[in-house]
Amino acid sequence: MGRAGELVLLVLAAGKGTRMRSRQPKMLHPVCGRPMLLHVTALGRGLGAKRCIVVLGSGQEELRGALAHEPVEIVVQSEQLGTGHALLQAREALQGHRGPVLIVHGDQPLYRTSTLETLLDVFRSRSADLALLVGELPDPTGYGRILRGPDGRIDRIVEETEASPEVRALREVNLGIYVAEAAFLFKTLSRVADRNEKREYFLTDIVELALEAGHRVETASLEDLSEGLGVNDRADLARAEAVLRRRIAEHWMTQGVTLVDPERTYLDADIEIGPDSVLEPGCRLRAGTRIGAGCRIEPNVVIDASSIGDNVLIKPHCFIEQARVGDGCIIGPSAHLRPNTQLEDGVRIGNFVEVKNSRLGRGTKADHLAYIGDADIGEHVTIGCGAITVNYDGQKKSRTVIGDGSFVGCNANLIAPVKLEANAYVAAGSTITQDVPGGALAVGRARQRNVEGWRQRRFGKRDAD
Repeated sequence: MGRAGELVLLVLAAGKGTRMRSRQPKMLHPVCGRPMLLHVTALGRGLGAKRCIVVLGSGQEELRGALAHEPVEIVVQSEQLGTGHALLQAREALQGHRGPVLIVHGDQPLYRTSTLETLLDVFRSRSADLALLVGELPDPTGYGRILRGPDGRIDRIVEETEASPEVRALREVNLGIYVAEAAFLFKTLSRVADRNEKREYFLTDIVELALEAGHRVETASLEDLSEGLGVNDRADLARAEAVLRRRIAEHWMTQGVTLVDPERTYLDADIEIGPDSVLEPGCRLRAGTRIGAGCRIEPNVVIDASSIGDNVLIKPHCFIEQARVGDGCIIGPSAHLRPNTQLEDGVRIGNFVEVKNSRLGRGTKADHLAYIGDADIGEHVTIGCGAITVNYDGQKKSRTVIGDGSFVGCNANLIAPVKLEANAYVAAGSTITQDVPGGALAVGRARQRNVEGWRQRRFGKRDAD
């Protein structure tokens, strides 16, 4: 029987999404850092689906780009003639398939794998020809209503645009998730007509057609109604983000992570956090971020696609992007680690320090108001307040190399390309344009000269009064 065959996930993602009022395809708007369409295609992996087929239409070029590294097959709905018509575009791709086809929508990113497993179990255990997910909503506006017969079994689905006031008052709705064998599905779809106000082919019509033909139609009820939220506009997008953010926060708290204020902690979907780490209010961990164990992330820190080691302290108002931070580092407050920054274990980066495309060795510290760009810095180096690696000459960028144990005084300018060998010293206020040998003191500043009596001669006795 097909019910026991391999599962195919079929994602309908051809809609225009005009209510988003966006130049970007609706399905690419992110929910917790991941395009909503990719939340849906990920369900296939969780369910063990053998194949995932995505039906594209409007904005297909951008959507193809987003799906380029996903294990999916793509079919195209050239004309927007409804959900039934969209599904028919997959008929050739599913020719000869013997097994269940699970139909989901690309703008419903909140479904859990367990919910869809329940629907599949209903389909299989009750020997259904068609099973669908339903729910009873406090406000069913916009959804097709479920009509049941005297025996309580589903009779048909009526789209809201076609519903009478009495039918609109019903609160049990179709949530748009179906499972059926491929052969049954396309045979039934071929009988769907466009006799409705929109002149579209509604996928929902297959329920009534299946019942008329004597097929068995079953339903599974959604327990957590928030899962069924579809994203049609920006308000829906914000609601979906809030639901998934709470879900992610709860997950990490069960894994031994402390969120001081979960409602004000913003965690993307594709992150990792080690046990005994503490996140304070206002933190934002973006997709691709990995936080080690025993870390403390203080308020209003943003970390984007970065790797943070164990026992790291990040003080308030830091921005860390595409960087790697070793164990035991202390960052901030108000520091900026830009892409390709690598901090080895025990590094200290203080307030208003910016580091970009640089490697800092173990125990090195830059505690205040410094810029380190395109530099290779050894171990146990001290970078003084206001020191700068001058990496750009107006045409090209060059690198600075600082050896182990070196000391760079306050307000020093290191004009790249330049190298300080191990244990070199740079005097405060110096501008260094030549390499400095190991153990040497480099002084690159004008000699101080005091001009006695200059003020009175310049401004006269009146200034002194």
